[in-house]
Amino acid sequence: MSLVEPDDQCLRMKQEFRFFHFLDDKDVEILSPYFECRRLQVGDDLWLEGDDSNFVAFIANGRIETKKQTEFRGKQVVVGVYSRESLIGIVSILSGEPRPITATALEESHLLLLHKEKFDAINQRYPDLGGRLMKGMLFCLSMRLRQSYERLAAIF
Repeated sequence: MSLVEPDDQCLRMKQEFRFFHFLDDKDVEILSPYFECRRLQVGDDLWLEGDDSNFVAFIANGRIETKKQTEFRGKQVVVGVYSRESLIGIVSILSGEPRPITATALEESHLLLLHKEKFDAINQRYPDLGGRLMKGMLFCLSMRLRQSYERLAAIF
């Protein structure tokens, strides 16, 4: 079951999260109220394949495994394992399509969630800050894609 973090733990997670280091202290102060803190226990699902895509998750610590259902009933393939400083779920929040994968905690995990309506509010109220936030999110995705290319190249 997902639990909301105590306020002091949540504030510390927001202050220490490396992803926000490209922003100055004032930017982080403005963004902080838009993020929800969440704790998952081992085996808790963050979301299930087919769920609505209404938030993106920043992993403060812990590990989250993502799995995709195969054509064989009851069989899933692991498509990724993400840990500290990773961002998951951004593509779905941008497209609005249902979640293409299931995300499950492999160990106790602390997350910062940014819901779509909060993301939209940031972009409406603070367009420059929203642009910098999006740039950071896209940078995380591009680094993950680059790592995938490196792994593929190593196979051949």
